[in-house]
Amino acid sequence: MGMRVSGSSYSAASQGSSSVNNWQQRRQAMSSLTDALQSGSLSNAKQAYSTLTSGRTPPSDSPLAKLGAAIDSGDVSAAQQAFQTLQSARHGHHQYSNNQASTTSSVGTTATVGNNVNTFA
Repeated sequence: MGMRVSGSSYSAASQGSSSVNNWQQRRQAMSSLTDALQSGSLSNAKQAYSTLTSGRTPPSDSPLAKLGAAIDSGDVSAAQQAFQTLQSARHGHHQYSNNQASTTSSVGTTATVGNNVNTFA
């Protein structure tokens, strides 16, 4: 009785690894964006923003999109202010997510993990 690794298991593992890599790239891009804006380097901020949003277009009214518009305008002060707004929005979101508790009801169980809510019936 040997263990066999099916193609779907490998695919799921590959997708998980890809998700981790994407998360790490976004985390690094956010760090680079922070450094660039703190130093006032719009060219580095533009490159970091491009990496951060690669393959995705943020909603036009989002703090992230407003940051991109400020960077594109060439106004360091506006970009720094937009970044502070983004950071405030992110920290407020994380505080809300971290304060959520897992609950159990007679109908089923709801588990909150990070930003995801899983309901089991």
